[in-house]
Amino acid sequence: MNAKLLLGASALALAGAVSAQTVPAELWVGAPIQMTGQLSRAQVSADLAANRSEMNAVASEYRVGPPDSTIGALSRAEVAADLSLWNKSGMSQVAGRDSFDPNSPAYGRQMSAYQSMRNGPEYVAEIQRIKGFGARSTTARYQSDATGN
Repeated sequence: MNAKLLLGASALALAGAVSAQTVPAELWVGAPIQMTGQLSRAQVSADLAANRSEMNAVASEYRVGPPDSTIGALSRAEVAADLSLWNKSGMSQVAGRDSFDPNSPAYGRQMSAYQSMRNGPEYVAEIQRIKGFGARSTTARYQSDATGN
C-alpha cells in the first residue's frame, strides 16, 4: 500500500514539474501597457475641445428623456419666484408631511394650483416683484428702517 501511495505522489510531483510555465509572459500575454502617455496635458485638452461637438452628437442619439438643463439656466430671481409659488400654493405643507401621499386629493389640488401659478402670469409677476426688491439698495432699506418708515 505504501508503494502505491509513494508511486502516486511521485507521479503528481513529476506532472507538476513538467506543466510549469516555461514561456515568458510577454509571449503569451503581450507586451506590457505603458502607464505614461505620449501627449501633454495641453494636447489632450485641445483634442477634447476639438471633438466635443462630435461626442455630444453621438451621445444625444442614445439619450432618453429631456435634455439636461444648462448650468445657470435659471436666474436667482426665477428660482426664488418658483419657491415662493411653491409655498403660496401650499405644496410645502402637503409635500412636507410625514404621511405624504401623492395619490391623495389634497396633493392633486395643491399640485394643480402650483402648476397653474407656475405656468401663468403669477410667475412673471413674482419674478418682477423679486427683481424689484433686489434692485432696492441696501442703504435705502436700512435708512427707511431707521426712520421707522
